[in-house]
Amino acid sequence: MPNFAALARQSAVMVPSPSWDTLVVTGPDRRSWLEGLVTCELKQLSPGQGTWGLVLNRQGKIQSVLWVVADSDSLWLALAPGTLDTVEPELARMLIMEDAELARPSEAHTWFALHGPEAAERAAALATLASGRSAPIDWTGLGGAALVAPSVRAADILAASAGLQLGAEDWTRLRLERGLPEFGADFQSQDRPHEAALERRAVSWTKGCYLGQEVVCMQDMRGKVKRSLRVLAVAAPRDAEVKAGAELLDASGQNVGTVTAVAFSEVAGSWLAMARLKLDSSELRYSAGESAVWAARLAQPV
Repeated sequence: MPNFAALARQSAVMVPSPSWDTLVVTGPDRRSWLEGLVTCELKQLSPGQGTWGLVLNRQGKIQSVLWVVADSDSLWLALAPGTLDTVEPELARMLIMEDAELARPSEAHTWFALHGPEAAERAAALATLASGRSAPIDWTGLGGAALVAPSVRAADILAASAGLQLGAEDWTRLRLERGLPEFGADFQSQDRPHEAALERRAVSWTKGCYLGQEVVCMQDMRGKVKRSLRVLAVAAPRDAEVKAGAELLDASGQNVGTVTAVAFSEVAGSWLAMARLKLDSSELRYSAGESAVWAARLAQPV
């Protein structure tokens, strides 16, 4: 069995992402137009470079997570599963006078995310193999890259990366170790960047205006975020039944949060739990019912 924890920190691992949808933006104004609609900075993005951010609505609520891979004459966009039918028409509606075009690719494409210090190099090699495109994108702080290729070549990519591919459980473990929340699992479309704990990871604070920026800036300046996602270390035995959906309690026994994802981490030496947490809580406890209550504390990335 591969040691994925070591691979992610020493070389690279892969997360196949076939449920992510694809849009392509072309035209001379493609960067400047999209720059005004998403939270990440695009104006200086050169071919072969990439970034990630969020698509918000006017109320600052997250409509999708966005990956961007720049080509010589296009921007390739990955949208989080289940968001294409909402995001595509909204983006298209914002195309007015700009010399840009938004479209789905003429053939189906499949996305892959790679994580680790060798991710960009491996992604570039796989892109060459499968007539795809890749760019460095670091989601976890370990290094990373996004890769998109025609779906008919996805099998070639999977065959060439055998032994590096993370299943759902291994991916959950890695992202909890690195404090990375996931759209659809930990946060939803009613959440804003601060509530998803992405305001310093997926939002540029040096770029110009974007859709929803005013709400995000006001929330940051006022500091009025009652609940947000945090990763907790739970002092439960390894063979304990630590599950998503469990309650978090404060010292008085009041519910102060809900667990959204869990994994036992050998690197951390404990159970890790992503949780939507009331931020002024103290002396946290994980409750699995009357028979099991364990102490929990904020965890640092490992």
